[in-house]
Amino acid sequence: MPPPVLIVASTRAYADTREILRIQDTAAALLAEGRAVDLLTPRLSPLFRSALSPAVRVFTVPQLVPFMDTPPNRPSFRRFLVSVLMFLRGVALVSRRSYGILHGVNDGASVARAICGFAAARKLPFVVEIHRPVSRRALRRAAAIILPDEQTFERLRRRIPKARVTIIPDPHVELVPDAFTFGEFAQSLAHVYTYVQCPKEH
Repeated sequence: MPPPVLIVASTRAYADTREILRIQDTAAALLAEGRAVDLLTPRLSPLFRSALSPAVRVFTVPQLVPFMDTPPNRPSFRRFLVSVLMFLRGVALVSRRSYGILHGVNDGASVARAICGFAAARKLPFVVEIHRPVSRRALRRAAAIILPDEQTFERLRRRIPKARVTIIPDPHVELVPDAFTFGEFAQSLAHVYTYVQCPKEH
């Protein structure tokens, strides 16, 4: 059985419909591959809760009111505080379970990188999936970078090493004619994970 995966959502995941759907698809593809999937997110919204498979174990962080209101899109103290709480929860999770890969989404990539830095002795790889600009530091040690389309790559090409980039479109062919089918999405994600875990064989 392949090792479990910890998906680290962004600090605004519960308010971002596109990220919710992307995490839903990613988790479903990993579950279909026989992997156990855990999700670390600041909190769940009704849409987020309904989108996830019951097989996904969800971990949230303490809701420190008033600091836990939905943080703004720009960097802020609230986003920093949420990131710190997610890092601490992530370290606790990694200490208790032998994850094979961490999968950071948007600014959750920075949290995933920090968690992997804490667990450096285990040489835990992390995958970065981004839809909007993130810190260069989040990308620096990523084993692979996933982008949803060529337009995102063009916006970020100066920040990212092209050799580690894989473009995997959203799997919603029923909504967008040129989208991936779910099978294509799952196959592409499996290729990335296989490469990350066995890079010398590819």
